[in-house]
Amino acid sequence: MSSDIPQVNPDTLPPGTVVGGCWRLLERLGVGGYGAVYKVEATDHPGRYFALKLSRQLYEPRARRELTLLMDKAVHAHVVAVHACGRWPDIVTGHFFFVMDWVPGPALHLWADLHNPSFQQLADAARRVSLILDAIHAGGVLHRDLKPEHILMRGPHGDPVLIDFGSGDYLGAPTLTLGPLPPGTLHMRSPEAVRFHQRHWRRLDARYAFEPTDDLYSLGVCLYRAATGHYPFAPEWPPDVLCAAIVSQQPPAPSEVNPRVPPSLSALILRLLEKDPAQRFETGAELHEALTVAREERLREPWETPLFEWHEAPVSTGEGAPVPARRVRRPEWPSHKHRPPSVVRARLLRLWAEVLGWLRPPPKPTPYTKPREALLEGRARRVYPGRRRALVAAGGLAMVAVLVALGARAAGAWGNTTAQVRSEATAAVGQKVASPAEALHTVPVAVPPPAEPTPAAVAPRAASSQEAAPVNVKKTDTASKSQVAEKKAPTLGARAGTAARTLAMCGALGCASTPPLMEQPLPPPEDCPPASMAAMKRLRIPIGAALMSEFVRTGDGEPITVREGRAIAYTLRTVGDLSSGAEVDGYLYVTPQRVYGRFTQVRYKNERYPGCFELWELNSRQRGFPREPGGDAQNAIIVNNVDIRAVHRFQ
Repeated sequence: MSSDIPQVNPDTLPPGTVVGGCWRLLERLGVGGYGAVYKVEATDHPGRYFALKLSRQLYEPRARRELTLLMDKAVHAHVVAVHACGRWPDIVTGHFFFVMDWVPGPALHLWADLHNPSFQQLADAARRVSLILDAIHAGGVLHRDLKPEHILMRGPHGDPVLIDFGSGDYLGAPTLTLGPLPPGTLHMRSPEAVRFHQRHWRRLDARYAFEPTDDLYSLGVCLYRAATGHYPFAPEWPPDVLCAAIVSQQPPAPSEVNPRVPPSLSALILRLLEKDPAQRFETGAELHEALTVAREERLREPWETPLFEWHEAPVSTGEGAPVPARRVRRPEWPSHKHRPPSVVRARLLRLWAEVLGWLRPPPKPTPYTKPREALLEGRARRVYPGRRRALVAAGGLAMVAVLVALGARAAGAWGNTTAQVRSEATAAVGQKVASPAEALHTVPVAVPPPAEPTPAAVAPRAASSQEAAPVNVKKTDTASKSQVAEKKAPTLGARAGTAARTLAMCGALGCASTPPLMEQPLPPPEDCPPASMAAMKRLRIPIGAALMSEFVRTGDGEPITVREGRAIAYTLRTVGDLSSGAEVDGYLYVTPQRVYGRFTQVRYKNERYPGCFELWELNSRQRGFPREPGGDAQNAIIVNNVDIRAVHRFQ
């Protein structure tokens, strides 16, 4: 950086600093190993808030990969969206930054503690998160650091949004980490990941094959924390003890910690926490189906009961006597029944894992989409040959015997040593509590302020015209997994193409042309192209036919939040040759009173057809759909079930 360009510290920028000429910093939301996150507002639209992530290093490979994920690979209605990017304070040599949605709502665990929702609401939120994971996994994307702080809940009724893909990965992405495991949070890691690290932590060339079941295990930990007020294995435990517990200790059932938890929900959470990944749900779609079935048991189980008990606690206001306030009382951990492993046992388990690692070298990096049976079979064959294996085994077993003897001698002093389970501190809504056990890189990309009650919303995000199509939410079968597994990793040219597309999209989202900062006028009227008319005729869709559709596959008509930009709707009934489940692709326009939409493509049976459709309210015979109370200039609340009408001319 030249001498005339000011030096900046991304961690300590004062409020009022303007980044990139467009974004005024309001407050710092958090600092991680790779970047600092600030709440900002647009300089030309004060009061419109976003989250800005500023790279701490001038060389920012992780920031670029996260940007690629959010703009190209993980485009989804419930994944935080990117609106602009650049370098600052110099456009060539400055720190890399990008601007994302600022989500007004608390993290999952704070939502549970502060709003005290019912188990029905928690299960509904879990169903939505499972569909989000199923969609991004189907697109080859892994979050790899899923935890409650990275699931933000818009509104008190719970509308989940995934944030912080700083540790995320996608099929064919370059390797950035030296060591067996990617960056992550220890108490959220799966047993197989911890076991792999215990065996191969000395090998810098070892790479753990992260899989969707790892993300689903982390989701189970998140749900356990929300339902009980405790993590299954406390983050405060020493690392050795925590790893030993994750690998070998069965956590108590959620219903044992919190008797209010419905038995069926408790069983589902325990299944997500199984030590063997083959015993868990393989996909988010399977988890969604299981939660839907469990929800049908609400007549026989207390699903409408709040998570925790309410109690009156005095709160000091600084003016006179304390004022009573209503707070939740989280249940106590059953420490008399469930204790962490002793330090001696934890160290012996880690040593035994290392011995097993010496007997079997680490597998080569394998795409996580490869079928698990083939992956395990390949690992079973990779062992040291003949004499070398015997020597290593003999040496390893001798070392274990010596340490077991020493451990038995010290068991009287260490055998009952346990780490005390401490209650987790809860900060104000949206403020993340720092923890020594928490990895530095795990700062969320958007942390909200206190949330006010808003209408329940599924709140899908419609992608901008520069973005790729949202990932379809559908269950992937074994055949599709095999097809993905057979795909080769992208070549250098393909990676360069992806990077070029990302930078091109980044350039298109500059300060002056950022879509969220302008209220785009409605496009002028135009006739439907002849090709589109012919395609609708082939599909036997007459002009004026209404396609009953929904923007989010929830199966209900609850209000949702939509934003101006690209959107996909899913048909609910058959019209002509177009059956239910077809995708109608188009663009939404948000005005102060109504939401208008033009849809120009239909995807049906893996084929795309041009078409001309508009969003209509058939009851009143008016174009567009009326807005519900709430929302803002670019985000509108409407009902999920809408009518899309075939037209010969866009009005």
